[in-house]
Amino acid sequence: GQMPGAARFVTSGPKQAPEVVEVEYEQLRQMQPAALEKLREAFVGPRAYGAVAVVGVPGYREKRDRAFKAGIDLALKDEEGRARAAAVSNTYPGWSGAPGKETHPLQSSFLFNVKEELPNGKVDPYFGKNIFPSQKYREIFGELVVPMHEAAVDVLRGCDVLVKEATSGAGGSAWSNRSLAKLGMDGPALAGRFICYDSGFTREDLLLEQRNSASSVVAGEAHDEVEQLANVSKTAGHAADGLASMRTHSTPVKSAGHAGDGLASMRTHSTPVKSAG
Repeated sequence: GQMPGAARFVTSGPKQAPEVVEVEYEQLRQMQPAALEKLREAFVGPRAYGAVAVVGVPGYREKRDRAFKAGIDLALKDEEGRARAAAVSNTYPGWSGAPGKETHPLQSSFLFNVKEELPNGKVDPYFGKNIFPSQKYREIFGELVVPMHEAAVDVLRGCDVLVKEATSGAGGSAWSNRSLAKLGMDGPALAGRFICYDSGFTREDLLLEQRNSASSVVAGEAHDEVEQLANVSKTAGHAADGLASMRTHSTPVKSAGHAGDGLASMRTHSTPVKSAG
């Protein structure tokens, strides 16, 4: 016979994780109650992902497709354009990298300050003046980032409402003169980056599968490979890029100091970088 209450331990299969919350662009622009509820679901509570997808942006698909095509053409077909837009270094605006010749996947990219391309945008002297391969290229990416920035600021504006609700009462006055949306609007720079990933690299991580394998030999090999990879990342002069987990084990690593580690968005312009050896 079956023990009383045993049925509650029977499962029909693994539970599907909730999808990322989606909020309609127009509802968000008008800050409708439905949009605020979506933002609350996305950002409030222990089960919130802390991310939201803004959908229904007018013309966004076409703008994205044009920008992606322009970026791909620049990376793979337009050597002269890459030369015209060459960045001083990969921490400054413009093109950096050589597709198909890099030693890790975050190298080849086009970087620009989104804030400079917004209506009434200004050059940020710290970030550097944007440089594009052509005026057409600039227009294409400008058309893409304007609605993206507007949507992002609206998300922050909605979060301001949620924070005010959460802090009303005890301690609520501490937030009264602060605004995430204002912080987003007033910032002088916002890095926009079109990255050209090299198909010779993978982000696949089989460590868990190898750990769970019944074969102790495979587990031992995985351990050895992790140790070897760790040793390579420590000994190779690679500007401490910390990207070991993104490399395949067969990926060659430059032994000379590699300033072009593709981490411009994580490094200030004053950060010292190895230039050789």
